[in-house]
Amino acid sequence: MSRTEDCLIDSDQDTHPDHEANTGSLSQIYIRGYYNMKKMLLSAAAFAVVAVSAVAVAPTTSEAIPAFARQTGAACLSCHFQTFPAINAFGRAFKMGSFTDVGEQALVEDDNLSIPSVLNATVVIRGNYTNTATTGLTSNGAWAVPSETPILIAGRIGSNSGAFVEFANGGAGAAAGVTVGNWQFINSFDMGGFKIGAGMHNSGFGGSAIMEVSNVFGQHSGKLAGGNLSAINAAGFNAATIGAGMWVGNEMGNLQLSLVAPQAAQGTNVGLKFARLVRGVLTTELGGFDTLIGFGSVTGTAGRPATVPVGGVAGVGPVPMDLLFVDVQAQGEIGDMSLGIYGDFANAKGKTSTDAAAAIPNNFYGGAAAGGKFDAWSLRAELKPLHNMGFGIGVANNKLTSGVAGTIATKVATTQVAAFYEIYQNFEINLIYNSAKTSGGGTVAAPAVGTTTNTTTIEFEALM
Repeated sequence: MSRTEDCLIDSDQDTHPDHEANTGSLSQIYIRGYYNMKKMLLSAAAFAVVAVSAVAVAPTTSEAIPAFARQTGAACLSCHFQTFPAINAFGRAFKMGSFTDVGEQALVEDDNLSIPSVLNATVVIRGNYTNTATTGLTSNGAWAVPSETPILIAGRIGSNSGAFVEFANGGAGAAAGVTVGNWQFINSFDMGGFKIGAGMHNSGFGGSAIMEVSNVFGQHSGKLAGGNLSAINAAGFNAATIGAGMWVGNEMGNLQLSLVAPQAAQGTNVGLKFARLVRGVLTTELGGFDTLIGFGSVTGTAGRPATVPVGGVAGVGPVPMDLLFVDVQAQGEIGDMSLGIYGDFANAKGKTSTDAAAAIPNNFYGGAAAGGKFDAWSLRAELKPLHNMGFGIGVANNKLTSGVAGTIATKVATTQVAAFYEIYQNFEINLIYNSAKTSGGGTVAAPAVGTTTNTTTIEFEALM
């Protein structure tokens, strides 16, 4: 089957009897409309083939996994931008539809039942070689083959519900146990021109993982290791958390209200003591670029006091969780090339737990104690001049003022360049060079010596 057929954008399919039952499928409607628009704009057939290969190739998933491709019948790059795991408008629509959209895959259906006829799963094979050189230290080169081999199970649970579950494996060897890593459970319903949803998660995708569509940070920021630069990630927003909440959205954006807590609080006396998260995203078009402008806020504390009440159970908190951030992304084309631009800013005020027994001196986000603060920003650009090759460059800065008297703020300035080559849509090789210069730190009486750490990584990732 050709890539065009894989992407379900062949115009002949509009009248094919095998597709009549699925003409209302969300992914197909978006993809056909997009392809028809491109046909009108492109004048040469050869150029059209390149455009379909380089632009209309982006999968229907939050992780670009073949499990979703099997369910929808769409190629891995029909809902992603440039390469996985970054998503485009099609991917956002599929995710807000709770991973329920299907293509030609048969369904098992009955009263109150609608699931794929087979369990859609993906095995991920990752490996890398990393060389690290730090000022004053001997360079270190380490192989990790495989670095991990997670199993991902994802897709439709019912007509309005879907899930993503990752069974994580730490790498090679019998000692590398298998655990449940990241998981998301999403439900959504149509109401007027909106999707209304609710869900929960336990993941390292970020506190807003119930419905996050940004490629700047979190779950979808892995393209060319962009997440390494993200200010929001640097503040610890991608630390393991649990959360539950509600959201409303459409093609113009979404708004989410959630309750979040550190993953470590699971199974302890958390009660209903969660921090509160508000996340808003505006999606528009500026200068021909698909543009996303977002903001986020986490306030409050999580967990009941660690001091054991009489006849009670000790909690793990209260854990201070305060963070403010904004993020911007623009994705589009310049000539024959696709270009993505991503930037963010994060600020976390210093906080200390009000319960001394909790022994939590710092804010969960940013790591500053009361009286201190964490600030960070990043900017990166990623260019894909060929349908199977891309390049990226970015810079980031963060500053941590601890809040402890007599200490000096620590600053980290990072520069990163990267490249990827796709052997297949589901198999790529990445080369990443990251240079992080640390200055400041220590105390006024004994300032720390600045260091520079240069890290070079070559990695492969294949999804079965």
